[in-house]
Amino acid sequence: MAKKVKTFKFKTEKPTGKWRAFDNVSHYIKFDGKVVGAIGHEKPFRIDFTVMKTEADMVNDTNKNCPWKRIYIKKESETLDEAKEYANTLVEYLTGKYTFHMSDI
Repeated sequence: MAKKVKTFKFKTEKPTGKWRAFDNVSHYIKFDGKVVGAIGHEKPFRIDFTVMKTEADMVNDTNKNCPWKRIYIKKESETLDEAKEYANTLVEYLTGKYTFHMSDI
């Protein structure tokens, strides 16, 4: 039986309410039902993830009260779908190297 490969899921939230014209669309990246990152709302689309800090990160850290940090992926995409596809190619690498900071939004 083949091992099921996990992938990211994506959730787009459009602003609502009286002042929605002044807010931006949010594109969240989810893993195991929790938010672990985001994709920027305009071109070029940038991907970022929230991961737990390591002991090495804590040595030079100016904010020791926060247990997580944000990491950015260098590749910038021209379309949102291209950014989503690229994020899914990174699942195995990211889960092997980092521990995600998972949050409910």
